Amino acid sequence: MLKRRRLKWLLTFIVWLIAVAILLEMGLRLFVAALPPRLQEVTHIVMRGVPFPESWDRAWTRNPDHYFILKPGLVNALQFGSPKVRFHVSTIELWSGGGIGFRTRPVSYFVDAVVVGDSFAFCFTERADCWVTHLERATGLGMVNLSQPGTGSHSHMLILHDFAKPLTPPLVIWQFFGNDFNDDYGLFIASGKLAPLEEEAVKDQAVTEPSGLQSWLRGRSALYAVLESVASGGQRYRDPGAAQFDDRFSATLPSGEQLQFGQPYEASAMDMARAVNQAGYEVSRAAFAAAQELVSSWGGQLVVVLVPTREEVYDSLTATALGDDLDKIVSARLAMQALCAELSLTCYDALADLRKRAASSELLYFSDDLHLNPLGNRVFAELLHLWLDAGGFLPD
Repeated sequence: MLKRRRLKWLLTFIVWLIAVAILLEMGLRLFVAALPPRLQEVTHIVMRGVPFPESWDRAWTRNPDHYFILKPGLVNALQFGSPKVRFHVSTIELWSGGGIGFRTRPVSYFVDAVVVGDSFAFCFTERADCWVTHLERATGLGMVNLSQPGTGSHSHMLILHDFAKPLTPPLVIWQFFGNDFNDDYGLFIASGKLAPLEEEAVKDQAVTEPSGLQSWLRGRSALYAVLESVASGGQRYRDPGAAQFDDRFSATLPSGEQLQFGQPYEASAMDMARAVNQAGYEVSRAAFAAAQELVSSWGGQLVVVLVPTREEVYDSLTATALGDDLDKIVSARLAMQALCAELSLTCYDALADLRKRAASSELLYFSDDLHLNPLGNRVFAELLHLWLDAGGFLPD
């Protein structure tokens, strides 16, 4: 009698356990958007095979001359910066046979200014929310955005030569971000123009192959994916190389918003003590010198705008957690400041102004992506507009 009762209780417990697991599984799938970004990714992988709410193709592709270029002819193509950061991209060719797409409107107007840069001028927002679009509306200038994601200064110089020179704009705005030196090194390595520098070998972590049951659960159960991801620190379901783009820390702003920060990639790509970034610096130096001469050849004005990292803008919240990594991140922007002085470049470092605005506003960067959010783009456009106007750089 006692054995039957125990067996009955055991069966009841198992039934309830299965029921709870099913309810949790259904809840995770139905309310995936409420999960933290990293858990959203693993849940989406189980549900769709990709770490995003929808399948999509990147708007940019590898290129031997520029590192990356935008694909031409895109129409409202869905893009993601993170599971929560989504936007759409349309691209055109400036003229037939160019082979490079640009996120700008067809040039059927007088061109007062062109913008070159990387993803921070391409913008991880809708085009209407990009600072380039805001600046164009505010100034009334005819502007062309030539920016390409994932590119450095050498690529920007080539873009100026091939696509800005025929337009001879009175004003050229060159956007700089701290990883541009590293991107220049990467481009020259990929194209065989530099020999790879020896780097400290990264130790591979031992990976235990999953059992048959584990493998089956990984591919089918959102609940198992979330639990295993939490237990393994969020690294389980992802490409090993993607770990360098994981934000390691978070902070709460006075507004109550959460800021995630501290990608290992940023500290590595911006650390000017690294030989690879110093090599990229020399490539960038030559590119800026050539660009200064090129723009002067048609009587134009070149201005370089430095976009700071979220870690620098919110350093009162990030410094303690980052420690020495913050100094590494800062070193790239300081190196660019030195380059501005050496080459007599006209430069605007937006850090101080963005810090002031950040102290009295909502979050200016995405909470889970390193780019400026729509508000940050609008604020950046306002600050740049004020600086350009005060310096007399806006074309009449």
